[in-house]
Amino acid sequence: MISSIAILVLSTALFLFYVQTLCENVLRREFRRAYSRDVLNAIDLEFPRLRQAVDANVEVSLAQIRVALKADYSTLTFLVKNGNPKQRHFSWKERMLKGYFRLLLVILPARYAFHLQERGAVIKLTTILHHFANLAGERVFSAEAPAIAQSRQG
Repeated sequence: MISSIAILVLSTALFLFYVQTLCENVLRREFRRAYSRDVLNAIDLEFPRLRQAVDANVEVSLAQIRVALKADYSTLTFLVKNGNPKQRHFSWKERMLKGYFRLLLVILPARYAFHLQERGAVIKLTTILHHFANLAGERVFSAEAPAIAQSRQG
């Protein structure tokens, strides 16, 4: 019985480590240009200011963090999904990042309660949102680029 529990715990820990490693590899993706600047200029998102506050050690309440992150996540996933009508699905990597974001957001209150690297968790969450902002900008640009090129020719 104890060995079965130990194997289950070890397997779960290894699986979560594997998922975390895959997500970090996805987040290292280089975009052709900084599409997130265009997205941030077009809409007012909270995560850049939240990231600056965490980097500067400014005290921000957990409730403010959760509301800001959830709102930005909803906005960015909507933009990624609907930014390009020809590409209205999430790849497996993007779905994995969405699940990882949700998991980190669910665990965030426990990290704050026990003071377990809460700043690092918020930074990781904002990094995921930054990736989604780049992805949304890339999709919108790829949808508009052919139309712009066609209008210049005609």
